[in-house]
Amino acid sequence: MKKQYIIPIFVPHLGCPNDCVFCNQKSISGQKKNMTKEEAKNIIENYLKNIKKTEDAQVEIAFYGGSFTAIEQEKQEELLSLAYEYIEKGQVESIRISTRPDAINKETLKRLKKYKVKTIELGVQSANNYILNKSNRGHTFEDVKKSSKMIRWYGFKLGHQMMVGLPESTRIDEINTAKSLIKLKPKMVRIYPVLVVKGTKLEEDYKNGKYEPLTVVQAVEICKDLVRMFADKNIEIIRIGLQNTDEISNPENEESEVVARTISSSI
Repeated sequence: MKKQYIIPIFVPHLGCPNDCVFCNQKSISGQKKNMTKEEAKNIIENYLKNIKKTEDAQVEIAFYGGSFTAIEQEKQEELLSLAYEYIEKGQVESIRISTRPDAINKETLKRLKKYKVKTIELGVQSANNYILNKSNRGHTFEDVKKSSKMIRWYGFKLGHQMMVGLPESTRIDEINTAKSLIKLKPKMVRIYPVLVVKGTKLEEDYKNGKYEPLTVVQAVEICKDLVRMFADKNIEIIRIGLQNTDEISNPENEESEVVARTISSSI
């Protein structure tokens, strides 16, 4: 099995038209300022210095944290062209982006194809339109179906991200979301139990008693069912929960941006 290295570049809230109730990307990513070409170049160079490149190693530059295809085209081109330079040099094999389901169209996919983007991850969160609306996502599941089909048709590797424990979402809703995603044939999924993060609408609702996060046991049980469902269809689960960082850690830690949590781990 080939060793894979990912160089993460966070573009928090760039291009995102919505403030989802659970989201504060600058807290989640630890990236307090908007990403520039110069900063992205420094990140890439620093990672490449520490990667032990072998013949079977694969290096991928990943643009995370925002709605990449929703940012202005000039900014997209700037960051993509930078990443593409490393592909041309043979130092990087591919590019990955994450974005919103309603920020995908033919012109955008052609642009991504030009720069050798290989993987597109969509922030789906739920297949239930009522829950998407309660979370202020600003898109519907029809957008997910349409964009997923286009991504696959253009030959990209499709990834989906879903959440567990959103406001008013039930275990049945989350099982149904998994079933709906399986029908769209993603190659990979991420499953994120909800964290209550500082500076979000969800924090207000939590403090006012309007929202109660899942317990660790509840989160583990539903994630266990979801993992089984995806695994049975040979869909790779690349992460469960956000990665622990200084910002995303036990709420008792002074530096933590998390007010309440369920579970955070990776597989």
